Amino acid sequence: MLKSKATLIVLFSLFANFVIAQKGTQSPYSIYGLGERNYEGFATFSSMGGVSMAITDSALVNSNNPASYSFIGRYRPVFQIGMSGRFSTFSTETDAANKSTFGLNQFQLGLPIKKHWGVGVGIKPYTFTGYTITQYEIEDEDTTHQMVSEGAGGIRIANFGIAYRPLNIKITDTVYQTQTIFDSIKTKINKPIVGKKIHTLSIGVNGNYLFGTSQQIRSSELVPSSSSTLNSRVETGLRVSGLAYELGVNYQIGFESGSYSRVLAIGATYAPESNVRAYQDLFSKSYIGSYYKGESVLVVDTIELITDKQGTIKKPESFGLGFEYRLRPFQTGSLIKFAGDVKMERWSTFSTSFENEEVNAGLQDRMAIGLGMEWTPKWGAAAYDPDNNFFSRMHYRIGFNYAQTELKLSDNTGTEVGLDNYGMSFGLGLPILTGNSNTNINLGVNLGKLGTTNGGLLEERYMGVFFGVAITPQRNSLWFLKRKYD
Repeated sequence: MLKSKATLIVLFSLFANFVIAQKGTQSPYSIYGLGERNYEGFATFSSMGGVSMAITDSALVNSNNPASYSFIGRYRPVFQIGMSGRFSTFSTETDAANKSTFGLNQFQLGLPIKKHWGVGVGIKPYTFTGYTITQYEIEDEDTTHQMVSEGAGGIRIANFGIAYRPLNIKITDTVYQTQTIFDSIKTKINKPIVGKKIHTLSIGVNGNYLFGTSQQIRSSELVPSSSSTLNSRVETGLRVSGLAYELGVNYQIGFESGSYSRVLAIGATYAPESNVRAYQDLFSKSYIGSYYKGESVLVVDTIELITDKQGTIKKPESFGLGFEYRLRPFQTGSLIKFAGDVKMERWSTFSTSFENEEVNAGLQDRMAIGLGMEWTPKWGAAAYDPDNNFFSRMHYRIGFNYAQTELKLSDNTGTEVGLDNYGMSFGLGLPILTGNSNTNINLGVNLGKLGTTNGGLLEERYMGVFFGVAITPQRNSLWFLKRKYD
């Protein structure tokens, strides 16, 4: 067990270094605010329309609601790795360009430290910045003015959360309803379904540390350049390093009887507005030569240099509400889940403040809605029945999502237009049923559209792909178990 713990710690350190270096977008829309917000979750949730507020699973870490940590299987921690990619076509009314990205989406570690207590720790991207926008103006017959805007980097979020279940009531010998069956001579019999009525309540909190740098570069060059041509470049970096927190709650009520159950879960989260510490760097210079022709440039003059200018960014208030309904029909061995989410983020309040000068980013409030379903033909003990094939043990997922994004732009008529995002998703969960382990591999695809080409704006049609692995120890390698005998 010590060896497996050491392996997880080493993997955690390696992936922490890897996730910081990811370039997760090439969207021109990442020029606004802190960049393009990362809403892609673990493959399981992304395959169901992004829903996660009320979902609990003993073999998954749901960092979107810290109250879920108390449901991680006792003595069986979960190490979770997620990767995602995006294949996009950006279009205007006249042109189109294809872009793609792929990288680590998240990794999480869930620890059941004590009965009814759970801990989650991990790291994932918060925002991405990655774009190149080039504009040309003809100065005269032989000279072109080239203006290039570039963005790179992004903000990451490291989370540490803890959850506790103060209410965990199971009332046995409860009659849920009667079932009509027939005996050997076809006589109708009303048989009561007896089981346990359950009430559970879990509360949790995530402490989130935001860190990273979003860099923007603006260059102005005359093409062709000569030894007497002065070009200019302004490099701006926004470094974030501060704390925020999020609260979560999950309440479940239902009935369980052998292979039959019906459970309704309600989940909610709330993150208050936070002023997060930030630093601003600026380097403005004039030079001879061209960065974009691969030339060696000669810096002629440093126009302005600012380092470590301290201030704050205002992380917006957010709150979410969701449900999950789990149904195991009588004597079928299957499990069906229906889930839905609504989440609001007040990006209209987002601003940066340095030396008491506050700048609002001009964003609007974001509202996102998701609906999803998962079906497992054979679940629980039925999944280990050798008579059931592998396909009956798989998890089949589908989902739909809509978001009124935080982006609000002016079209070529001067009219302000809010950008909407529509999508649908599909996915599969592949259980690794060896040694009584709950390890699973998850795959997902998301098809969507962001924005519009009307009014001279930009539209993105994309296909997102997701891959995730959630690893749990086998039954003979349990953690936090006090041994009575050596």
